[in-house]
Amino acid sequence: MMSIEKSFQIALNYQQNEQLQEAESIYLQILAVQRNHIESISNLGVIYKRQGDIEKAIEFYRLALSFDSNYEIGLSNLANCLMELEEFNEALVCFKRLVEIQPDSLNTLRQIGAVLIQKGQLDEAITYFKTALEKLPTDVESHWSIGNILVRQNRLFEARDIFTNILQLHPSHVNSQRWLSFVNHLLSDHHQVAFDYQETAINFEITGKNLGVEIAHTSGHFYELAELEFIDKNVKVKNPVIVDVGANTGNHLVYFAKVMTAAKVIPIEFHPGAIDLLKRNIFLNQLSNVDLSKLGYAVGRFPGKSTLVEHPAGDLCLNEVVASATGEIEVLPLDELVQEPIDLIKIDVEGLEIDVLEGAKKILLKYQPDVIIEVRRVNQKRLMNFLETISYRVLRQFDYWKYSNFYLQPIRELSQPKQLDSQVSLDFFRGKSLEIF
Repeated sequence: MMSIEKSFQIALNYQQNEQLQEAESIYLQILAVQRNHIESISNLGVIYKRQGDIEKAIEFYRLALSFDSNYEIGLSNLANCLMELEEFNEALVCFKRLVEIQPDSLNTLRQIGAVLIQKGQLDEAITYFKTALEKLPTDVESHWSIGNILVRQNRLFEARDIFTNILQLHPSHVNSQRWLSFVNHLLSDHHQVAFDYQETAINFEITGKNLGVEIAHTSGHFYELAELEFIDKNVKVKNPVIVDVGANTGNHLVYFAKVMTAAKVIPIEFHPGAIDLLKRNIFLNQLSNVDLSKLGYAVGRFPGKSTLVEHPAGDLCLNEVVASATGEIEVLPLDELVQEPIDLIKIDVEGLEIDVLEGAKKILLKYQPDVIIEVRRVNQKRLMNFLETISYRVLRQFDYWKYSNFYLQPIRELSQPKQLDSQVSLDFFRGKSLEIF
């Protein structure tokens, strides 16, 4: 019988070669003999994370830390998984514990700053980035992050100085180039930007209230352009009818209406500030193929009421609604709100995407529109389960840090690929004895 060390090395080699099932099997056999083999536990967490099962990965990282609360790899991996699930408070605890263990870790200090930005604690975030700079004054990422925060705080002159200084030392730093251009637009008297896309003139209002989207615009292109071009190439009909759920200020809508020349675009948006800017961008682009009758609604699984929750960072695209019997926003299922044939649904609703799909099941089954949908990591297994009930498949997945954009199509002649789904639980190796090979 091989030693645990030899078996672990074999499993690690399998894992490094992406033979995850083989590695998983050996790690579990190791744990059947030595249940506190922390490296095997942690690597199982890595495998489950790699397979998209973040909850199971977290379960194993926590198990590893139960044997050694100072296990740095476990703390780091657990914190990053928690960040993906937007469990910011617990992630912050893990990162702060790491700083206690590794007080000189620039990366951990930056990660704490990133968590605090997500929590809207911007002044405290600056403190951690400044601590990182005390350890390495030339750390570009910490300088850039402070500039990012200053923009969010509307401290534009200070932010401009930060980005200018970065570019003096690193002229090719793309993020600083983009943010400096954005800040200069905000500081100018002209709060509109124009660019050409495929010989089509595009115009947008720049407000500083929609950072990621507006930075793309001041850089001279649409936000999430790769997704938009993929939609244009793959949507099943020319001049489609499109429902834009979570239209925000109109980035996708302008592309749908002006570049794709949609027969009609129906935006759905609940935030009053976003609606005002959406209408402004429709006017700037002289669009006549937009149906504004569904503005002011939110969509969900069931009818009801919700209240608006403003994001602490003040970014329009991050605002959410929360169910409330006395809420000011009416919520309707898409099946009730839109009752006409449609060819494409775009969904971006900050974590409520599966509720929106479930409330659109009749539309999906009857009209079989294509769907482009932003899905947070925590909801991706629910998405796959839902797709099986309506015979849809994933045609393309665009991955980002906390979410992915999925392009979905009804299954016609094609069969849906199998999803890898490990059913192993922690109880697998408890009380069992398996031979290690």
